[in-house]
Amino acid sequence: MTTGFVDKENYRIKLIGSLSRKMIDEIAASVYDDITNFERVFDLIFDLDDKVAWRAAWACEKIIQKSPEFIDNQKLGRITTLSLKTKHNGLHRISLSILNSIPSADSLNVELINSCFEWMISVKQPIAVQALSLKLLLKYCKIEPELIPELIAYLENFDSYRLSPGMISCRRNALKQLKKSK
Repeated sequence: MTTGFVDKENYRIKLIGSLSRKMIDEIAASVYDDITNFERVFDLIFDLDDKVAWRAAWACEKIIQKSPEFIDNQKLGRITTLSLKTKHNGLHRISLSILNSIPSADSLNVELINSCFEWMISVKQPIAVQALSLKLLLKYCKIEPELIPELIAYLENFDSYRLSPGMISCRRNALKQLKKSK
């Protein structure tokens, strides 16, 4: 299948245009046609134009969900840093979603773990960021079971009155899951 993408600038131009699921699917198809295209799309996550960066991240999220092996340790580090530093809500949410899609890393990033604890209970964070932070912490508990008591204590002891109904449900389900694994 010929997609018409030959370089990073062509992807950038496509991402600046109108947004649709079809466009994201075309970008994903171009990556599956030629894996070297993944580098071009991935690099655009860090574009100075937030619109381009967010859309490139969305495309990469869809690609990585299907093929997590496209993420090596360097890319994992870049996505982790993005999740810690970005002020763009869409990029923040998608970077956490990407991290949740990647098989467990050999080592854990302590700064990311601490941030996930903060984001999970922060009413300043969008609900998706809160939920994805909790999901990432649950994933890390499987790697480091020593985190389980801390996460249980956190979930049991913060004021749930400030949480959305969806986050209350996530919290309740996480507690059930954690208590089973103890």
